[in-house]
Amino acid sequence: MRRVTLDRMAIEDVGLNPQRLAQAIHDQLAGLNGAVPIYEIAAALDIDEIREEPLSNLEAALVTTPERDRGRVLLNSRSNRQRRRFSLSHELLHFLNPTHEQTSVGGFRCTRQDMRLSGGDKIGDRHRRQESEANSFAIELLTPRNRLKPFLRGTPELAQVVSMAKEFDISREAAVRRFVELHPDDLAVVFCKDNRFLYAACGREFPRLSITAGAQCDLGQPVQGTISGFDEIAPDDWLHAPQPACELLAQTLWQANGRSITLLRADQSDDDGPGFDDVFERFTGGQSR
Repeated sequence: MRRVTLDRMAIEDVGLNPQRLAQAIHDQLAGLNGAVPIYEIAAALDIDEIREEPLSNLEAALVTTPERDRGRVLLNSRSNRQRRRFSLSHELLHFLNPTHEQTSVGGFRCTRQDMRLSGGDKIGDRHRRQESEANSFAIELLTPRNRLKPFLRGTPELAQVVSMAKEFDISREAAVRRFVELHPDDLAVVFCKDNRFLYAACGREFPRLSITAGAQCDLGQPVQGTISGFDEIAPDDWLHAPQPACELLAQTLWQANGRSITLLRADQSDDDGPGFDDVFERFTGGQSR
């Protein structure tokens, strides 16, 4: 187990932006390889107890003081290790951001749905906004951008996502969402169960999807543990307002219990696509300005 020592005051001096907070932590972790030691990081930042117990309706909870000088985190032991690592990172942002308001009398109580909110969602209230910020911090902390370049080169493939998940010890769901967020191609990811649509995440340039929860998705014959080739699919079946020249390709990773992850790639050939400056801006998250 790696010993981690962090200067919390220096980290908090960068402000409340989730990406900058995560980067400030990594700035103090020189020469880090493999999975980010999130349990040790949390302990170094005054989380003095982390417990894992079976929870029914929650993924994680945080109890802290008004001053945020100490905190205790409870994680759902029914979830796998990768999900627990993400949940702990999520709670750490609630702890470090003094503007985040507790969601109950007993502290912060976060569900699996909370863990899926992102900046791209329509966030109309404080709770959804702060959950989105916690998710942004969690993925930035667990997958630092300066270590992602090898996974984002070349033609996007789900095999790269699987390798990324293994390298950083995160779930494939978290890995593919990060992959779609940062890859320069126009990508989206669709999550299904028994070939029925559950939810999706889209890159910022990907056309708007038209499919809704429960819709049947024709993804081919499932073979658990395999990744399909890229197949061309009809844009009219998937997109809200497809362009005539838009080619849509799909690749599916078949998982256990009828679940699947489908990577969508849009080739909008009538457009020159994002220029170098746009791709650089996406990868750096706008911090270069």
